[in-house]
Amino acid sequence: MSTVVLIATGHKENGLCNSQELLKIIEQIRPDVIFEEVSPGKFEAVYAGTRQASLEVKAIKEYLQKYPETFHFPVDLDIEEATEKEIKKELDGIHFICKHYCAEYHYLDGLIRYWSEKYGFPFLNNDRCSEIISRKKVLETQILDALRKDDNQKSVDHDTLNLAYKQWIDQIDERENEMLTNIYCYMKSKKHRRALFLVGAAHKKLLMAKISQYDINETKLNWIFIYFEIPNN
Repeated sequence: MSTVVLIATGHKENGLCNSQELLKIIEQIRPDVIFEEVSPGKFEAVYAGTRQASLEVKAIKEYLQKYPETFHFPVDLDIEEATEKEIKKELDGIHFICKHYCAEYHYLDGLIRYWSEKYGFPFLNNDRCSEIISRKKVLETQILDALRKDDNQKSVDHDTLNLAYKQWIDQIDERENEMLTNIYCYMKSKKHRRALFLVGAAHKKLLMAKISQYDINETKLNWIFIYFEIPNN
């Protein structure tokens, strides 16, 4: 049975969450193929250097220089650029509102950045990270509901905010389904022994739940979800 190792990542360099630390992890796994959270439409441009590269791409580029026989494959969903920009703009607005409306949300947002910087990938692949991300998602829906009921927030366009948030959640669901479908299809046809899937930490918990369903209906894969211990402080 083929193995797929899932590593939760952060897309931007931040302290110990950086391309060199990720490269060390990839070298320990020595995958035959690497699945990337990049859409096919952006893949060529990213590796040609005409689009900004994430820390994952930087690490993969260095790994491929050492092990050029390794395959790497984009598995994300192609989204129209104008649509992607509009959703990101609305999402940034929601994120800004949540941080300023809710002290707990602001604290958790900063905590993720701080622990990512301090511990890097051990934090991003620890249950503590998943718990914080899940709590933030709960708070987001609570904050949007509270804003609608707050008499001091009547000037806010609540319908637009809620629609943008729903579009974002739906897009995440579509992207995750696309990534898993592409991975299963690729592994079924290519029969690689060991694969690596690099994906943002915010997707990990949702993907783990979906993978259990895929394994019922699709080709069986031996999934390994990397877990690291971090100091309990």
